[in-house]
Formats: sequence, C-alpha cells, structure tokens
Amino acid sequence: MTPSYVFDLDIFNKRIADIQNALPGIPLVYSIKANPFLLPYLPDWVSRIEVCSPGELEICKELDIAPEKIIYSGLVKEEQDIMDAISYGAGIITAESMRQYELISEAAKKTGRNIKMLLRLTSGNQFGMVKEDIVGIIKENVYKDNPDICGIHYYSGTGKSLKQVEADVCQIDTVISELEDKYGFSCDMLEYGPGIAAEYFAGTDSACEEKDMALLDSVSSALKKLSGRCRLSLEFGRFMAASCGTYETSVTDLKSVDDVDYIIIDGGSHQMKYFGPNAAMKVPPVEQDGNGKERDYMICGSLCTTADVLVRNIKLHEVKIGDILRFKRTGAYSVTEGPLLFLSRRMPEIYIRSKETGIRRIRSAVEAYRINLADSV
Repeated sequence: MTPSYVFDLDIFNKRIADIQNALPGIPLVYSIKANPFLLPYLPDWVSRIEVCSPGELEICKELDIAPEKIIYSGLVKEEQDIMDAISYGAGIITAESMRQYELISEAAKKTGRNIKMLLRLTSGNQFGMVKEDIVGIIKENVYKDNPDICGIHYYSGTGKSLKQVEADVCQIDTVISELEDKYGFSCDMLEYGPGIAAEYFAGTDSACEEKDMALLDSVSSALKKLSGRCRLSLEFGRFMAASCGTYETSVTDLKSVDDVDYIIIDGGSHQMKYFGPNAAMKVPPVEQDGNGKERDYMICGSLCTTADVLVRNIKLHEVKIGDILRFKRTGAYSVTEGPLLFLSRRMPEIYIRSKETGIRRIRSAVEAYRINLADSV
C-alpha cells in the first residue's frame, strides 16, 4: 500500500559503521528525533541515545531501552518530566537553563539519587545557557556533588559544512579552556552534535552518498581534536539516518495545464520533507520502474493547496497511473516532521528491510481523521 516508508537497516548500519570507522574510539549518540522507528534496530556500538521530550522517553520505556544509555535533553523539562527520567534511571540529564539546573538539582535532592548533568552551552539561540550562567553555576554550586556536573553539551545547528564545524571546535575549545583555567572546572565529558550536512540533491543516490562520505572524511580531523580535549561523544541524527529511507507513493492522476505536465500522487509534502525550505526547486533522487521516453514533469501531492508541490521540474521516464515513485534518502525527520494531520489524509505505513530478514511492516497506516476528531461535541 502507498504511501509508505521503507527503512533499510543494512544501509543504516553501514552509515553508522562508516561514521565509526572515520572516528575510531569516539562514542556515538543517536538522536531519536531524527527517526524514532529506527530506535529498536540500533547496532550495539551506538553508546547513547538522546531523548528530547517526555514522549521520546515513553518510547524508550515501551522498547525497554537501557536507561543508562539515555541522555535526556530538550528545552522543556518540567519537574515531573525530570522525576520520570530519574525514576527510569536516565544516565545523564542536560540543563538548558538556570531554571532547569535548579529543577534537576532539587529532583536529585528529593530522590537521593546521584545525577550526572551536562550544562548546555548556547550557540546564540534559544538552546542552552550563556557562558556567564555556566560560570555562575560552577562557582556557586550549592548542591556540590549531586548533581555531578560532569561536562558540557553543545550543538549549533544542522546542515553544517567543514568550516562551520571547525568554528564550533574553536568555540568549544576556548570555552572549556576558560572554565578550566579560570574556575578550576574539570570538563570530563563533552557531548557535541556536529550537525554535518546530509546530501539530498546531488542527482543520484550514489552521488549523494559520495558527497556525504567526502564531508565525513573532511570533518574527522577537526572532531578528533576535540576527543583529545576531553571525553567526547558525538551526537548524530540526520547524518546517521537520512540515507536509509525511501518514501514510496503512487501516481493517481496525470494532467497537462499551460504546457506543464503534472503528476498527482497519493502522498504529498505533508508526509515527505527534505531539509530546509527548498520550495520544491531542488530535485532529490527519485526512482521509478520502466525505461521509456523521458519527459519533464511537476510532481504534486494530494492536498488542497497550491503549496503541495514536491518537485517543480523533474525529468522522468514517461509515467502512467498506478506507477510507483520512490523518493530516496528520506530516512531522517521526513517520517515525523511534515504536517501529517493536514486534510486528515491517512498516515503512511512503515516497513523495515534487510537482507537477513527481508521486508516487514512495523506500523500499519494510521487514520488521521481519528486524531482530528473531537472526543465529544
């Protein structure tokens, strides 16, 4: 049935192995928000899992994820959220603000449990704390050894180039040096999300893969420098998951308007999103069956809005109603990031695939209208 997602576990595992080979000895962290459906299939060598919401923590509980592997992060962590994480046994909790630091510290006091905490340093946005707040916590830590402030968390965004990663490394090194030299803070651990760019629009799937591997190779030396600074763990989400996903959708109608040939599909932009506001101008890898004459098409979805355009101009072999189009490299974010409930369209089925087990459905289609229907009127 289409629309649907297929996540290839062999590709997923290979990408993680590629990262590990480029950065040997550095623990890897998987951020659930990139794709929660891959969580049960993480290879053992992924050391930790980043959780950014109470809902993601519940997913971990349902899947019996080892609590000591969890780094509980995220902007909004209220008292009960923190208590739930501590009760489950989350290995590390990050403090995004002075208020979160106080809430986590009070929870440690109430529960009597020793809590490991990372202080998140802001990169100039709503996430984390300014250096002065971190200095204040270090200088006036009234809670002493509980929570155990074991290090720093830093993330400055996604889609980054080598130059941007090198700027991050310089910033992190400067701040950690100052905290050590001026305030005697021993930064035992650094969790850093490099956010390196995953390629979506290089033409073919293989060309995208080549660009990803070239970027990974170029940033590895900068990241290895940080590993010599303190105990480093690297958080990846998009870069780990992007290459393993395929969004499959069927052609439901064909029409020509003002010399434009339109393909209408049963999916749409509410279910399939690549990185950034590309306005459908960039062309992702799209695979199809058949090898007939090529034509230029515009691919549009099933929503009642002119904004529902997936690709404004793409050259495909001539299509017919019922054909399946496969949008590649949709393993990260796309499955959850789109406005899935818009127009109450059915949400896609989800499959996993590997050479060992074949293809298997792990979630049936979800009727969005049930979510959009009031409990009572």
